[in-house]
Amino acid sequence: MSTIIPVAAVDDHPIVLRGLADVLAGVEGLELVATATSIRALLAGTGRDAAVVLLDLDLGDGSQAPDNIRRLIQAGAAVIVFSALADPDGVRAAMRAGACGFVTKTDDVEELGTAIRAASEGNGWVSPQLAFMLLTDKAPDRPQLSPQELEALRLYATGMPLKTVARKMDVSPETAKQYIDRVRMKYRRAGRHADTKVDLYRLAVEDGHLDGT
Repeated sequence: MSTIIPVAAVDDHPIVLRGLADVLAGVEGLELVATATSIRALLAGTGRDAAVVLLDLDLGDGSQAPDNIRRLIQAGAAVIVFSALADPDGVRAAMRAGACGFVTKTDDVEELGTAIRAASEGNGWVSPQLAFMLLTDKAPDRPQLSPQELEALRLYATGMPLKTVARKMDVSPETAKQYIDRVRMKYRRAGRHADTKVDLYRLAVEDGHLDGT
């Protein structure tokens, strides 16, 4: 028997919450256990036990999305932003606050289900459309990486040792290390920490270089 993933949703539009209930009822392995129009209301009820919370970016109550995301994470939930808004700044701010994924309200039901399952397993997920948007974004805090630096980042951030990265890229280990050092330097110059391999993985996901799965 497959495990049922308990899901909750926070949105200040009741019609959206009703629609989610109908949509998720048809997705195998998922159960919508609670809905609420605020973080406070969700955490005061059965929603506090949800494994994954779908969160609207703008709740209209004056709360800030990064703060809401951190509150839910502290309560033990994985967070997926489920929003009509999909600007690069909003996506990155949500991911930096700890959200596992970002799904727009125009994405397919299959993509929403995939994102929820990934989040329940501790993985990140960004839709292909959002990943393309992030890849083409020119925000000042998004470093422009050379093709070699980008390839080294993708390989190294997913767990490969530098020697394996070098072999995959057909370069010397010293050259592979130079690529990674340049990536770290560019991110530091942009004001973003890239000291560890975990940092690099997170940054690669945030900027659309990796899908986080």
